[in-house]
Amino acid sequence: MSRFESLFRKSLEKTSTEAERQELLQLIARSQHDGELLQLLDEVIAGSGNERAMPDHRAQEILALIVQAGGKSQPKGRTMRMRWWAAAASLLLLAGAAGYLLRRPATPATGTLPPLAMEDIRPAAQSAILTLDDGSQVTLDSLHQGSIRNAAGALIHLSQNTLAYSGDKDVAGACNTLSTPRGKLFHLLLPDGTEVWLNAASSLRYPVSFNATERVVELSGEAYFEVKHAATRPFRVKTGPQSEVRVLGTGFNVNAYTNEPAITTTLLHGSVQVVAAQRPTLLKPGQQAAVAGTDVKIQTTDTSQVTAWKEGMFQFDNTSIQQVMNQLERWYDITVVYENGVPDIRFGGKMERDLDLHSILRILEISNVHYRLEERKLIITQ
Repeated sequence: MSRFESLFRKSLEKTSTEAERQELLQLIARSQHDGELLQLLDEVIAGSGNERAMPDHRAQEILALIVQAGGKSQPKGRTMRMRWWAAAASLLLLAGAAGYLLRRPATPATGTLPPLAMEDIRPAAQSAILTLDDGSQVTLDSLHQGSIRNAAGALIHLSQNTLAYSGDKDVAGACNTLSTPRGKLFHLLLPDGTEVWLNAASSLRYPVSFNATERVVELSGEAYFEVKHAATRPFRVKTGPQSEVRVLGTGFNVNAYTNEPAITTTLLHGSVQVVAAQRPTLLKPGQQAAVAGTDVKIQTTDTSQVTAWKEGMFQFDNTSIQQVMNQLERWYDITVVYENGVPDIRFGGKMERDLDLHSILRILEISNVHYRLEERKLIITQ
């Protein structure tokens, strides 16, 4: 048994001395012990059974261990090395216990609201607003399934949170717009068979049928596309007055939120061209193009991190606090304000996105991020 494991087990059994407890916290803070910590947490959870069977005292002991280690102060400007707790929380979720631990009532930090007030803010759900060609609107979460009124002759169906268009008939000039408010997302099947997953606070404008020469849609926000191959009809995604993505058939993610520093296109498979100021740049799988004005930067990226939202995850890798907060704004329909400027803090790790806001804020608190919540306004105070 390693020294780390011995200290860990003593801590849970409440037989450790104060010196041993401090030694354990110091070891936990070092990233080289991440793997061993996760393995030990996994063993404890497996030994406790499912989340409902886990004894209160054992859940509190595990949570206390995480909170104590996570509460250590961090030098200003340093990347928050929180992979150990973020990965641990992710592991707990997979085991069915993280939500149980994180949702337990906790003593609120000074200046925060009681946990009960924050638990009411839930994450995104499957919902959207469909704007038809004549300007009328349909709130899709008000319909469980069935046909929506025909728009310029196109057949529209809603089933299992997917909006689908039947056939690809020629309906000249008719366009629909699918919009997701903050805190909502949706899945769309275009007339040509292309699939689109629309993230929160996004919109896609598209023809109810594509013409014989090309397929063009307009995106604001973020979406993942699986384009149906059609060599004679290229697929184009317009993301701004001077930028677009051109593709024949492939899987890619486009982030075109206006509050992000650049429009990013990430290719998972196939081949796409990113066009900025009429200059095309070819992407290979695993590459990401960031377009800011007329400038295009290409880099290799972790595609799983980019598309984590589609798989129901938050995933960060040296991600700035502002980028993290941008995601929370869209996912929980809140507004983030920085009372004393944007802190120089970066995050790493991944978490399930089905937690309520209270659970996410609890993790920020553990990470030494100070805040207060006023209704739907999250104020970062440090």
